[in-house]
Amino acid sequence: MKIVFFALTTFLLVACGNNAAPPEPAAEEVNLSINLPEYKLLSIEEPRVSTNGHISPAENLIYNVEIDHPLENDSLELLQDYFIQKGKADFEGINKVIVRAYLKGTTINGTPYASINLIGDYKEIIVNDEVKKLKELTEEPSAKISQESTDPMVGTFFCDRTHDTYVFKSDKTGVFTIQGGSPTEFTWKRLGNIVTIKYESFGEQNLTYDPKAETLKEKSESFGTLVFKRQ
Repeated sequence: MKIVFFALTTFLLVACGNNAAPPEPAAEEVNLSINLPEYKLLSIEEPRVSTNGHISPAENLIYNVEIDHPLENDSLELLQDYFIQKGKADFEGINKVIVRAYLKGTTINGTPYASINLIGDYKEIIVNDEVKKLKELTEEPSAKISQESTDPMVGTFFCDRTHDTYVFKSDKTGVFTIQGGSPTEFTWKRLGNIVTIKYESFGEQNLTYDPKAETLKEKSESFGTLVFKRQ
């Protein structure tokens, strides 16, 4: 009887030991998650890993994220520390972790608002204030203005070939942005299928609008005819 009792006791102790709660995350991890600013993960560009599991120091791990509004430096540092910690956990031996933070509504232009990097032991945060201006210029018009506007030109048109963007606003102003460049403002008017845009410094330019295909065509000396599709 004692032998049976001893065996049952041992079994229960082992079972309880196997069902023990998992260890709690470190305080640093909890704080990072709690205080982390809101973001949307767009994509991950993973580094190449050799067959023996080695990652070259030249390889990049890139996280592309979207944030709703500009962040203070301490919030950007929180994002930086979080993704560095995540990157090192997911890719042991990674030497370069890069976070490209795009402002909502500007991702299509290909220019991040902030580049948050770890290169070796060096951490850096680079902010592009021009993107804040771009967001302000391309903000959606108010609901009242949208309802009043009947011109089908109002909206965003994007060229897959050059990654340039036209934004036409209901107040007859607009913004043209070359990928990676600063936004340029213009005024516009439409007569039938001909859209005339006027830049303060560069003069006038005519585009052809196709309402059925919802495209704009631009004649470029460098690229020939470029087609911009409504987004």
